[in-house]
Amino acid sequence: MAASGLALDVRCLPPVLFLLLLLAACAEKVEVTVSTGSWDYAKERIAVYGVETVLVVCKPFRDISYVELLIDSTVVGVDTFPGPESGFEWDVRQLLEGSAHKLQARAISGSREYLSPELSVWVGFRSRLVVDGRNKTLLVYLPDGDLDATLVPLEHVLPSYPRFRPGCGSVVFIADHKLYETTGPYGQAELLASVENGIYSCDASPVSDLVAFEGYPAGNAHLYTQDNSGHRVQLTHDSDFVLIDSSRFTCVANSSPVFSPDGTRLAYYRKSRCLVPGDPHEGEYREDAFVMNRDGSNPVNLTAGVDNLYFSGFTWTFDGKWVLFRVGTGQAPDGVLAASIGGRKVTTLAVVPVAMACSPTDSTLIYVGTDLEQRLYSVGLVWTDDTLYVGGPGLSLGGEEYAQRRYIDWASYSKQ
Repeated sequence: MAASGLALDVRCLPPVLFLLLLLAACAEKVEVTVSTGSWDYAKERIAVYGVETVLVVCKPFRDISYVELLIDSTVVGVDTFPGPESGFEWDVRQLLEGSAHKLQARAISGSREYLSPELSVWVGFRSRLVVDGRNKTLLVYLPDGDLDATLVPLEHVLPSYPRFRPGCGSVVFIADHKLYETTGPYGQAELLASVENGIYSCDASPVSDLVAFEGYPAGNAHLYTQDNSGHRVQLTHDSDFVLIDSSRFTCVANSSPVFSPDGTRLAYYRKSRCLVPGDPHEGEYREDAFVMNRDGSNPVNLTAGVDNLYFSGFTWTFDGKWVLFRVGTGQAPDGVLAASIGGRKVTTLAVVPVAMACSPTDSTLIYVGTDLEQRLYSVGLVWTDDTLYVGGPGLSLGGEEYAQRRYIDWASYSKQ
């Protein structure tokens, strides 16, 4: 033995134990790291958005048998033929915007395993809100209420009805009863359309270059679509009629067109009058919420069983099964209704918004409150094929304390 009582003379060990100690001393420690996403400078964290590649690196890797990827402590992928780098595909498009997740990798070498440090990542915001603000501005928000951008599209005209183009790359809006488009904070507003007696509401398709708007070619308000080439189609006409209570009601006004999430239909308000002499309803007016195909065909009355009311502020649930709309003509509505697309069910909702918009990806509704500050609020919706209701109280998103908001749009965002 050596002089120190803590020293060990390996010559005194059995051969098998000596060999094991020798192998352990020679074993290389493997360093494992995991990485993905990109750095979000605004939030100061790693963000993931769509279908991401998660990269696992092992140094050295030659004795690694396989590599596992763990997300939130659950094994979601295994590479049984690892090299210096192992790549895993991670689809985050169905995960909640802004949600946090923990990533870790584990490398196995014989009876040994090596863990990487945990990596914290957040699902980046894949949608944006645009609302009108003070001083001729349009404000773009993240879904958590943080301001993302401020647009001043026209210096001397107040913009209204802001609507995102697909991917939120630009915004269409109405100013001085004309339809414009702006591409960013410093982009020049471009005139898209005008009608002799003015344009009064609009929307942009979430999936194509079509815009829809309400114009007055003469005495009655009618709906149009127009594409980027300037090709315009008038969807409604003075002679249009529908049968309500077995009576023929002819179109008087059409307004507030809003595209469905897949861009194939439009929800809108319609006012009509029975002009048939001797009809039991002769001279009566009807005010209803309708949906029709984007080419103007197949109009369906969603509120045939509801007493005459003025409807506005249409928004669709992300799956296209329900349409929500305000009731009444004032800034503070008389109420909010939701109608199933087939027109089979109409229900009242426990919210009173100045304006509202459903999420393009989940069951969230964001609305402008009727309080003095007109703050943004978020609430969850719950629905089936035959019922829809508010799942809890509205939660304030913050934002500017006072913004004079009247309109809101919520659309999917593309980093490209």
